[in-house]
Amino acid sequence: MLPSMIPGPEVRVAVARARWLEVQDELLRGVTHALSNRIATISAAAYMLEFNDVTPEQAVESLRTETERMDVLLQLLRLLPSRDDTGFEPVMPVDIVTQAVALHAHHSDLRDVIVHVDVSATVLPVWVEPHTFLQALLLALTAAKRAAFPHELAVQITMAGDADVVRIVVCPENASGSVDSMRTAVDAAAAECCLLSARGTAAARDDGGCELTLPSLSAVRRAGR
Repeated sequence: MLPSMIPGPEVRVAVARARWLEVQDELLRGVTHALSNRIATISAAAYMLEFNDVTPEQAVESLRTETERMDVLLQLLRLLPSRDDTGFEPVMPVDIVTQAVALHAHHSDLRDVIVHVDVSATVLPVWVEPHTFLQALLLALTAAKRAAFPHELAVQITMAGDADVVRIVVCPENASGSVDSMRTAVDAAAAECCLLSARGTAAARDDGGCELTLPSLSAVRRAGR
């Protein structure tokens, strides 16, 4: 590509933003579908109670269970909108990974792809804005799950690092199908835009996954940030 044809920072950010909005919409549709199922179950329990098809104790237990499930979905739904009231803070990567995995389990098209997480004891906290870190992970999960589906139905997240950096690899467990390298590159580029302010990187992998890196909290402190 000629230098004059390389997109500028504003274009790259715009493309990344557009890609995140697509993923956000897919997740939103998945979570609202799950909420709809919970509401239908509550309605059914109320109907059966009205016509004495269940005991009051059974109805109470069903309502309690469904209320707890709806609360979990509500907490996940609150993770999706952009937030202006948060800043950088020390974060344990596994905490944000856990949120990303739980939220992505409701993806409208990729919910059947399970995720296994392997965390090394060497992983240190990072200094990052939690919401943009979550966005980067959701983009990486989308790429890896898409590469895994429908040939393999499992994705692996591996977290490791040292005193200076944290590395998170998100990839299909057994890449056996063809990979759309262009789509993976777009997702990786969008993930990197989410991490730029924290001096993080994201790179597409040949297997359709992504590798994210962030400086550790101790490295940031040594650098005087």
